Amino acid sequence: MDNLQISYPTYFLFFIAVIAMLYALSLYINDKRIKENKGWLPPILGILRFTSVLGVLFLLLSPLLRTFITETEKPQIIIAKDISSSVVNSSSKESLDNVNKTLSEFKNIMSERFDIVELDFGENISFSKSDSINIQSTNLSKPLEYISDAYEDQNLGAIVFLTDGIYNEGKNPIYADLQITAPIYSVALGDTTRRTDLLVKNVLHNRIIYLNDKFLIETDIQAYNSAGSKSAVSLYKVENGKQIKLGSQPFSIDKNNYFKSFQFEIDANQVGNVKYVISVNRISNEISSSNNSRNIYVEVLDARQKILLLSDAPHPDIKAIKTIINSNKNYEVDVAYAKDALSSIKNYDLVILHNLPSEKHSITTQLDEINKNKKPVFFIVGGNTDMRKFNNTQNVVNISGGTKSTNNVTPIINKEFSLFTLGNNVSAKIESFVPLKAPFGDYKLGDGTKVLLSQKIGSVETQYPLLAYSDINNHKQTVLCGEGLWRWKLIEYLDTEDNIVSKEIISKTIQYISQKDDKRQYRVFTNKNNYKENEAVLVDAQLYNENYELVNTPEAKLTITNKEGENFDYTLSKTNNYYFIDAGRFPEGNYTFKSSTSFNSKNLKSDGKFSVQSIIKEQYDLTAKHDILHQLSDKFGGEVLYPSEINKLNTLIGDNAAIKPIMYQKAETKPLLDWRWILGGILLLLFIEWFLRRYFGGY
Repeated sequence: MDNLQISYPTYFLFFIAVIAMLYALSLYINDKRIKENKGWLPPILGILRFTSVLGVLFLLLSPLLRTFITETEKPQIIIAKDISSSVVNSSSKESLDNVNKTLSEFKNIMSERFDIVELDFGENISFSKSDSINIQSTNLSKPLEYISDAYEDQNLGAIVFLTDGIYNEGKNPIYADLQITAPIYSVALGDTTRRTDLLVKNVLHNRIIYLNDKFLIETDIQAYNSAGSKSAVSLYKVENGKQIKLGSQPFSIDKNNYFKSFQFEIDANQVGNVKYVISVNRISNEISSSNNSRNIYVEVLDARQKILLLSDAPHPDIKAIKTIINSNKNYEVDVAYAKDALSSIKNYDLVILHNLPSEKHSITTQLDEINKNKKPVFFIVGGNTDMRKFNNTQNVVNISGGTKSTNNVTPIINKEFSLFTLGNNVSAKIESFVPLKAPFGDYKLGDGTKVLLSQKIGSVETQYPLLAYSDINNHKQTVLCGEGLWRWKLIEYLDTEDNIVSKEIISKTIQYISQKDDKRQYRVFTNKNNYKENEAVLVDAQLYNENYELVNTPEAKLTITNKEGENFDYTLSKTNNYYFIDAGRFPEGNYTFKSSTSFNSKNLKSDGKFSVQSIIKEQYDLTAKHDILHQLSDKFGGEVLYPSEINKLNTLIGDNAAIKPIMYQKAETKPLLDWRWILGGILLLLFIEWFLRRYFGGY
């Protein structure tokens, strides 16, 4: 016993000894039957009873036994190995095999004295063996930062850092915030010889382009040890697996460390994820041709919404509205008159009706189609509008009066309007605009109508709406109760040489009513549209019941299809109240996906697409950066070794007096009541006492 403690004052030991003694004496000092038989027996029985009673009383004092355990923590050696493809491509197989063999011997020798931890790194950190062919980028600071955080309070003896010093992600490890006190022994892999190489270094481009827009693709070309060579950079568009040449620019390499940027301007004339290839012609004696081309993907969107501007007759408002709409490249407007043969409304995302329906042109067919398809519609009411039919066609506002007369009204902005926001200067300027001509009559708002502008007739501010909005049963409708927008536009331009206010009101109105809400009951999304080869494709799905509450009761299936038509099938996992799956990594190319589920006897489907772009960062530069390793090892008191010197690690680490085990003591306190043999001993004493008394006739 190193230390015995009780939960009561020490003098309690004296009390329990006296109590045990008195109790034993009271039993045997005057026991005549035992004395008559055996005179030596009472002292023995008294001692047994005294000892057992003393033991019981002592345990009642809650004694604690405190012991000290000495433990030894061996130093830890971390072997961090770069498994990126640059190491494989720039080092001979013989050299790498020799490094692995020597490391294995090192681990066997050192494992008795040290705890050895191995990790691989490239773009990420791994504690299991990975395929270096798939590691297409290197982050040197990440493994060191991990070691700094995870082993800060442990007995870290040394770090063996095997790498070529090439990094293309993360920061320079020299400047990383590392709390490492152990030496770093760098094993310098790769080849520092600068060899002839020509490569596509960078490609800059917009990831999303609108159809028929022009855009630039800019590329940086780099060459090493290639002075006097000639080449050309070319741009290709890939369609149906075939490359179509869009342009080429020749260049001459006038120095060994050559760098130049080139630009290509092209038209976005194809919708979808369009693949382009930037490539340079190979030169003689080039170390590698895998970095002579880069594939990029540009998502071309046909996001322009088609707007039909349908008028009862030619009017100055038509040109003013068309000019404002055309200023936004996301809209395409067609102007038509009611007397002309009209194409189907289904071809348009939004319909603007100017002075329609009228007594001359009821456009019944078009109105029925608008309401049936819940097509967003913008009514501009004027002197030719048929009020009776207008009132029966929409639910924004009802205008009654029965006369053809009009009022000159100026706008008053409603500060409580919340469907969208306007600029700070709109309110101050719009109320000074010239009047519009609004129908005379009594105005009654429909249920749910929101008013942006009210009418001011003369000097009287009314509650009559001038510009109002409604969204009933997912059918957006807007009414401007007046004609003469061209005056607003003209007067504003005369005053300010711009059309900021009138343009903002019309543009925000069209943007609001043309915005499409996603009402699908089942929706599936990827977290990105464009991935890199080293990124996992994450898919989540949302299923709504009839109350539009998220549920995930039924199973959901997912199929991802590549450009060759090969399918990859998955069952989506359920998490919380939605679906999710990590589909893993995919090779470079365009992919489509389809997902389906069955809910309440309905077969629900959703689909989409994504692209995967190749990364060849490891091929940009295969020249090892051993200078970084020298700086790193010098900074942390280590040394740089080459593959042929790796066996020196045994001496450098084994003979380093600073790398030693840590011994520490740990106190452990345990109640004596937990020691069952003590209770067994007390019971044994009582049994022996009873047996002797019984045997010699004491009972």
